[in-house]
Amino acid sequence: MELATALRTRRSIRSFKADPVPRAVVRELLDQARWSPSWANSQCWRVYVLAGAALERLRAAQGRLDAQAVAPRPDFRFPDRTRWSPAMQAQNQALVRVLTEARAAEPGADPSGGRAFFGAPCLLLVAVDRALVPDYACFDAALFVQSLCLAAHDRGLGTCILAMAVRHPDLLRQELPGAGDQAFVAGIALGYPQDQAAVNTFQRPRADLETFVTWVD
Repeated sequence: MELATALRTRRSIRSFKADPVPRAVVRELLDQARWSPSWANSQCWRVYVLAGAALERLRAAQGRLDAQAVAPRPDFRFPDRTRWSPAMQAQNQALVRVLTEARAAEPGADPSGGRAFFGAPCLLLVAVDRALVPDYACFDAALFVQSLCLAAHDRGLGTCILAMAVRHPDLLRQELPGAGDQAFVAGIALGYPQDQAAVNTFQRPRADLETFVTWVD
């Protein structure tokens, strides 16, 4: 796939097939993403790959916390949309409208699917060392995440970047090996897209260049 095509056609997938992603394929994606740039070549990201029984245990454990109304305590603050500019709020509302329409077209779609990772058969949890300065550690981790998502798209796989996957990081540090000193940045749902699902095919709104670019001559 040409890079320009990949950048324009990659999208957040919100409905996955149950087909498992072979471990060899996940390794290839990770091998490509490890070439992402990072501050002073720190390569500070850590990745936990969950599938099968391990992924189901996490789904169940997070579901129990939600059922008990345990408040999320993410390692990194979620955005406060009330502080967004009018333009950013309008862009978010445009997405909410088209996504709501897409979900209405599929009565069986789970509106809370982000909590269950949209049925993806594989979940990657991306973390950084808790001792690092968080600002650029998160920036570096985000570069890695973008690279992996583009690599996955090139292979015909879908992804969705999920803050909801790391809303209970204490649980993750308890359940995942060697994660005690890690701060969790995001999850990546990974799998084969349900190509005809309305939640995977709606038109995605994007701002024009003029709304965010300032030319300085």
